[in-house]
Amino acid sequence: MTMSSEEFHSFDLSASDEDFELPVELTKRKKQAERRSLPPKRPRRIYPLSATLNKASSPVLSMPETSQEEQSSQDRSWKPLPRTGRRALNSGDKAVSPKDIYDSVSSGKSDLLTVVEDWLDYYKKGREQGLLVLINFIVRCCGCQGVVSREMLDSMENAEIIATLTKQLNQESARYPLSRTGSSLKRFRSGLCEFAHMLVRCCRSFIYDDYLFPSLFSLLTGLSDSQVRAFRHTSTLIAIKLMSGLVEVVVAVSLQLQTVQWRYRLEEGKSKEAQDSERLEDLKGTISELLENKEELSSMMNATFRGIFVHRYRDRVVAIRAACIEELGVWIRTDPEGFLNDGCIKYLGWMLNDKESVVRLQCVRILRLLYQEKGFIGRLELFTSRFKKRILNMVMDKDYEVAVEVVKLLLQIHQSNKYATQTIIKCPEEVIEFRSVEEGLQEEECAQIYSLVYTTNRSLACAAGLFLYTRLKSMISSDNEKDINSEFIQILISFHIQSGLHEQGIYLVDSLWDAVDSELKDWECMTTLLLQDTGLVNKEEDALIELMVCAIRRAADPTPPIGRVHVKKGLNVKQKKTQEHSRRRITAHFIPLLTQLLAKYSADARKVHFLLQVPLYFDLDMYSSAQRMEKGPADDDDFNAAMTLKRIAALVSGKNLSTGRLFYSCMDLLKTRLESRHLDEELVVAALRCCALHLMWAKVTVPSLPSQDEVNHLKKQACSFCKICQVCLSLGQAEIRDQAFDFLCDLLMIYSPKAVISEPALQNLYHRPSDSLRAEMAGFLLDYVFSDTDDMELEDQEEEIKLRQKKRNQLASFCKLVIYGVIDLTAATDVFKYYDKCFQDFGDIIKETIMKTKLINPVLSARTLCLTIQQLYTEMLTEVVSKKNIDEIRHLARKLALTFGNNLVNACKPLVYLHMDGIRFAFRAPQEGEEQYPNVAFLEILSEFSFKLLQQDKTHLAGFLKSQCPSALLSWQSVSVYWRSLEGTAAKLRDKAEAVSPQAIPVVKHQKTTTRGSHATSRKESRLDSSSIHGGLPTPTLTSTAQKQPRIVACTSDVLLESDIGSDSTELESEDEFSSGSQMPDLILTKRSNSTEDDKEPSTSLLPPMEECDVEQEEPMSDEAESDSSSVPPSTQHRSVFELFN
Repeated sequence: MTMSSEEFHSFDLSASDEDFELPVELTKRKKQAERRSLPPKRPRRIYPLSATLNKASSPVLSMPETSQEEQSSQDRSWKPLPRTGRRALNSGDKAVSPKDIYDSVSSGKSDLLTVVEDWLDYYKKGREQGLLVLINFIVRCCGCQGVVSREMLDSMENAEIIATLTKQLNQESARYPLSRTGSSLKRFRSGLCEFAHMLVRCCRSFIYDDYLFPSLFSLLTGLSDSQVRAFRHTSTLIAIKLMSGLVEVVVAVSLQLQTVQWRYRLEEGKSKEAQDSERLEDLKGTISELLENKEELSSMMNATFRGIFVHRYRDRVVAIRAACIEELGVWIRTDPEGFLNDGCIKYLGWMLNDKESVVRLQCVRILRLLYQEKGFIGRLELFTSRFKKRILNMVMDKDYEVAVEVVKLLLQIHQSNKYATQTIIKCPEEVIEFRSVEEGLQEEECAQIYSLVYTTNRSLACAAGLFLYTRLKSMISSDNEKDINSEFIQILISFHIQSGLHEQGIYLVDSLWDAVDSELKDWECMTTLLLQDTGLVNKEEDALIELMVCAIRRAADPTPPIGRVHVKKGLNVKQKKTQEHSRRRITAHFIPLLTQLLAKYSADARKVHFLLQVPLYFDLDMYSSAQRMEKGPADDDDFNAAMTLKRIAALVSGKNLSTGRLFYSCMDLLKTRLESRHLDEELVVAALRCCALHLMWAKVTVPSLPSQDEVNHLKKQACSFCKICQVCLSLGQAEIRDQAFDFLCDLLMIYSPKAVISEPALQNLYHRPSDSLRAEMAGFLLDYVFSDTDDMELEDQEEEIKLRQKKRNQLASFCKLVIYGVIDLTAATDVFKYYDKCFQDFGDIIKETIMKTKLINPVLSARTLCLTIQQLYTEMLTEVVSKKNIDEIRHLARKLALTFGNNLVNACKPLVYLHMDGIRFAFRAPQEGEEQYPNVAFLEILSEFSFKLLQQDKTHLAGFLKSQCPSALLSWQSVSVYWRSLEGTAAKLRDKAEAVSPQAIPVVKHQKTTTRGSHATSRKESRLDSSSIHGGLPTPTLTSTAQKQPRIVACTSDVLLESDIGSDSTELESEDEFSSGSQMPDLILTKRSNSTEDDKEPSTSLLPPMEECDVEQEEPMSDEAESDSSSVPPSTQHRSVFELFN
């Protein structure tokens, strides 16, 4: 496959590199200092690149009429680096060491932009020591432990420096950073490339100073010519990456130059009276400066191209060759005006003969990117004509990955050059018009690719199948879809017959399967061609039946045919659904027609042999009554009723056919079944669905001016259905329980106060969930969403995915109710508790909920987060206190603190209220039977939020801490930890705070059970009296530790907060609205597995009240939240996360 050395350079594109040229307009390099106030540029000095730049002083590269080996020795006459006045490296300023830069590049975790900026600041203080740091960094990247000293830089030439470094290099070990393997190599290489890119990006102002980059390229050019692989590889990679940055700079300068020239022509085209002479002079000076900059950049790039790339693109090390070719592709695509010419792209053609597949693959991929651009096609014509033969031979490359890319490249070449010109010839008698079709590939050349559809490698076969499909489609002249499919099938039949491989139809179908859209799945078209008289001969009928059966097999069973190499992996959910759907289509189509086909071709054994294989891929369950036969006579009525209700629900989901009679019939059925506990799952779910759809349609179709009786009647129906769903939440049947929860979330949103806020006539048409319903829904999340599923026996991975998605939908529905104000924000503590524990499954939903609540009411949201931590801490005190429990709570607090973002100015007020609530909780007065100050250790957890505070807020909170903390507690460790988080690590505590009291460790205590009256009294007495802020928020019951009480809950469904009805605000701005005693009774949420009728209610007196916050009115919610839900048609299916998380 490879060429000899004589053939390698035998092309007419010139084996020398003298035709590489960057087109730049030449101009005299003179300054016009008087035209602007900028200081004049200092005179240029010739630095050590003089030996390599003297041949590239013009923007056109020219090479001598000598071989590249002779040129290599001639171009390496090194001059010493520039000598300037001596200056100490560490002249009182903090120095940037090469080791620091190397460690940052190697780690892959550092911000390299910051590293480059730090070095640049150091370079500005002294360019000699800055350059020395950069040189030693490059030496360290080469794996050399030697150091280039200031004396070596001043007194030695580049060749001498490199010779000294070569002696210091440990040549016994061939290991250097770029020779590593695995993730360490990827991390170092990407870091080094990014560092080079950042260096050019940040040092654009130093590109034209004739010192930094000339000196750097001079050393890199010398290292790239070294016989030591470590020096040669590392320096080449850095140099070509730096050149890529320079190419971007050239493109930017060119665009700027075009803009300035356009402005100059626009100004010059004005009349003399309208012309601004000063502006013309400024523009003319800018053009001159940009041309000078472009010329200087071109000279630097030409020297690098000739001095490094031309010698290293055929280096003996494959990694160097691949890197050079990769960057050449970057240069061509970044600056096509300068590099998309025969002098550059010829290297891509030459390296198609490389003996390593990595290099060949890199060349082909670059060519594919070039042929994708329509504007590049004209410039690639010469390349295509010269190297098309080599590319065609590469379809048989021993590396299948290369062969696949080559086939795709040939398809692009064929499509790009298909129609070349359209010629019109005029004769005296008539006008003859014809189109010259100049195809990129001839038919005999395409035949080399056609045969690959039968190869054993599936990737290569599919690529060839795409090529074949494109060619066959180009032969179709019909515009009708049915005619297109019929014509395509007939063309495919002809190809299959001409191929001579009549027994290999399954391989042809498998190769075409990923490329075809619908032709091979058009069973109707195939059977029509067979059953009707369409003029097919016997051979064509044989081929069509074979291809049809092979297509049926491929649709029903996606496994590739025997002998075809493929990656063994199971089908995903989408593929399984597609397979089932295909089986059903095949069954429905061929069951009535298969007998006709067998009757027509019964005399032909070969055709019958293929046709009898079709039933193997039928879905026979479609026509079986197994489901009906499994049910006994006793369940016959339930089955019929369930099927009827399912049909009705399917109709009602699309059109409003529901009536009140259907609703009440289903409600009676549900009540009877729930009371008798004779629950048929299908029947109950269908009845719930019909009732929910009726209520949805009733809300959507309610009159614009309904009567009070109509409003009350509909509201009563919604209330009764919610009670039924509440009972279903505690059932053992998972399907009934899940459907009830979904319907509850939908209806509570549709009948929420926000849904009717824009319609005054419907102000009373809402249903506020009762306290017991909110408790049941939160308990549902605890029992069936946040529960551990590791112990559940799932059939396969698909079942696990479905279960996780169902839980995510249910959690998102509950969070949406919280965000839209249907359920109080404080109830979200039961969700926020699991932000860390269930982060992998639900972290994105919980985080989005927190962020939405911050937009609605940032202060209340922050205090809710504090309440969440308080509840977890209180739960911990009722159990065995361990360091593990405290660390888990601290970790959760740390993650919750990160949700406040980086805008500390906006987050300062919510954070202050959060800390004040936490301080009050820590120093609340002990209740009867409790240890003294049991919550002081909570301050250590609260300190996790301190890093988000502003300094003035820390000072304010420090004073607040002093006012709340008794003097006897100042020496406790928890107080000291929190104090340090406010004052900073450098602050010194008082002498009395140095002593650590053992009382800071919380003690285990048992939960005290009281009656409801005593519980309310104790909680009322536990409130703290603050001198500045008063009031409190309702405290939800601990859902994870509380035990279930008998269903005795005060009826508060008719008591509505004024802020929920008459105002758009969602913030609570008065003590009454924060009060929990008058409007919201305690909610008892618990796991049902622990609930008994004799359990007692736990005391929640450990929880402090939230104090009233004097906050400004926020926008209640987004436009989406305020939109009227009545304009949305009823949904029959619960959305995954609704529009909330879109």
